[in-house]
Amino acid sequence: MPMRIFFRVSLVYALVGLGVVLPFHDNLNEFGLNAIAAIAAYALLMQGSAIWFLPIVFFLPFVLRPAQLRKRTVAVIFAAFGCVAIQVGFTFLKSSIPKVLPFYADPYLAAFDRFIHDGVDPWMLAHRAVSSQFAPDLLPVYLQVWSVCAITLPIFIALTDDNADRMRRFVWLYLFCWIIIGNVLAILFSSVGPVYYDRLLGGGRFADLQAALGQSGIRTSKIGAVQDFLWQAYVSHDLIIGTGISAFPSVHLGIATTTALYLGERSLLLVPVGVVFVGIILFLSVYTGYHYAIDGYFSILAVMGFWFWLRWKGSPKVIGANLLPHPGG
Repeated sequence: MPMRIFFRVSLVYALVGLGVVLPFHDNLNEFGLNAIAAIAAYALLMQGSAIWFLPIVFFLPFVLRPAQLRKRTVAVIFAAFGCVAIQVGFTFLKSSIPKVLPFYADPYLAAFDRFIHDGVDPWMLAHRAVSSQFAPDLLPVYLQVWSVCAITLPIFIALTDDNADRMRRFVWLYLFCWIIIGNVLAILFSSVGPVYYDRLLGGGRFADLQAALGQSGIRTSKIGAVQDFLWQAYVSHDLIIGTGISAFPSVHLGIATTTALYLGERSLLLVPVGVVFVGIILFLSVYTGYHYAIDGYFSILAVMGFWFWLRWKGSPKVIGANLLPHPGG
């Protein structure tokens, strides 16, 4: 049931995203091809990430009864399709942020970020704390490890968890990260982040950051290439897989915190792993210039607050249950 609801909400979300983006595109044929390409690309990304789960898939038939295995398989199928729909809907809506509300919040976010860090930009503190030789070694955590969590967390939950309340709780947390943090609040606080600040507004407010990124090798790393790709897509108004710029709040920290909370609920022994994961993602989000520190602080507190509320009140059980008629799950 939780994964069936997840699929239905995700599908509706993708359709809403499609409806929001369509008015901004004159060439519907080109848009349709881009949308199909995005769906196929996300399906391939999910497949690549799910390869890590193959040992679990191999092991399950030996520990589950046939009825349990069938139920688990149906849940995984709903989770997989839901994950693809979420990513497609998120791409639609994120790419349309500056069209719905032009970027405006960066001067306020940058000023507040400096204010709460005693007059120093947090990226400076990050670069002082870790040598330029060591920081690039952490990038796979920000790219590959985080991406596996972001794209396939519901699949992992459906594959390994039989606690319906916990499954439901983290389905809603996952949806909260992408829809509320990643789209609703990102539109309300439309912003680009430190690495794009000067490109958007002109001047040299973050010129020293650009120099530091060059010195540390970030500018010539995969992250630097992605940052340039996102900016070019923004300038050219292209709807391509993974495009769209937004700083506040941070989806990276929302997903990392959700993952850490899930690990902690599964085993207290995994709490340190989750804390370290969140710490690395927060550090790198600031170090690379993607985010103001407050982007991450807010997302951590928002996800934890919603998690506490779900545990106290109980996860929503009915919302989305009758959106689309699907059997099983």
